[in-house]
Amino acid sequence: MRLATVDLTQVTRDALAEWEPRLRVAGLTVVARLADPVWVRADAGRLHQAVGNLLANSARYCRPGDSVTLIVSADDGQAVLCVADTGPGITADELPHVFDRLWRGRDAAGISGSGIGLALVREIAASHGGTADAASLPGQGMTIAIRLPVARRPDPGRAPGASSGSGGFGLRG
Repeated sequence: MRLATVDLTQVTRDALAEWEPRLRVAGLTVVARLADPVWVRADAGRLHQAVGNLLANSARYCRPGDSVTLIVSADDGQAVLCVADTGPGITADELPHVFDRLWRGRDAAGISGSGIGLALVREIAASHGGTADAASLPGQGMTIAIRLPVARRPDPGRAPGASSGSGGFGLRG
């Protein structure tokens, strides 16, 4: 991984810019509630991949007329990215398995995908000292939340990712 102090809000904007045309073609309404910069110590490319995987799932599983909402915020020392949709959701008995590698739900038949996207999302979050969680009610959509430790804002005199000698940038040890 190539760690740097990066803005989770900007990473999310960039991924959304890439995926928004496909989401609109799928007939989805996209809502973005993105905070001012939320700094994390991370590999921007890997975070971009995680956001893209979440948006790909929304494009696959939601129905025309559904909506996808992206929210980035900072809360109690954590950067939080939520991707919530109003799609079909998933049953309570299947919910604990959504991050299992190669697992696909009962209703996934006929929908493209390998069952690896959400497993990668959780692995990416964990590799950055964070977590990924899912919540869903059948017929009311799915919410995936990625939580990462907040990093100190980069020193304006330094390039983002440059070492400040402090080492941790907010990562829990």
